[in-house]
This record gives sequence, structure tokens and C-alpha cells, in this order.
Amino acid sequence: MLPLILFLILISKPTTILFRLFFQQYQPDNMDKIDTIPGAGARIGLLERIIMGICILFGQFASIGLVFTAKSIARYNKISENPAFAEYYLIGSLFSILSALVAAWICLL
Repeated sequence: MLPLILFLILISKPTTILFRLFFQQYQPDNMDKIDTIPGAGARIGLLERIIMGICILFGQFASIGLVFTAKSIARYNKISENPAFAEYYLIGSLFSILSALVAAWICLL
């Protein structure tokens, strides 16, 4: 139970803070003009990492691709219209996947 709690702690706020520290410089200038709910991206990233952790626990590594695909479908229009957003989105998604895998490796496996 303790490794699972540690995993949840690692993939929550610390990962969000690390992402902001390392990748804020890549955020497109026009992100303020995007019609989104403030803080929604961080919550989506947290849910994404939790779902990936569950997939890792059950050995369903291919399901991680489904999570990534679902996010991409939801943002397809914005990704196709704005190359800067597409790059920032890809950086965030790959960082989220990597952080979930590393946290699972440290805590769960």
C-alpha cells in the first residue's frame, strides 16, 4: 500500500511543478487566448498519469497508447492549426508518460 501512495504523491504536484520549471519556456505566447479552463491541463495530466499507473500495475502497457491517442483526438483541431501548441502539447504528453513510467519503476515494480 505504501508504494502505491508514494507513486500517487510523485505523479501529482511534484511532477506538475517539475514540468512548469523545465518547460515553461516552450509555452506558446498565445496560450492566454486559448479557450480552456484555468488549471485544466494540470488536472488532465494528473488523471493521465494515474490512468497510466493503473495500466502499468496491470501490465497493460499498450493501453498507455490509448490514453495518448484519446488526448490527441480531443485536441486535434488545435494541434493541426497551431504548430507551437502542437510542440508544447507533445512535450507535455511525453513528459507525462515518462514521469509515470519512472515513478512506477521506482515505486511499484
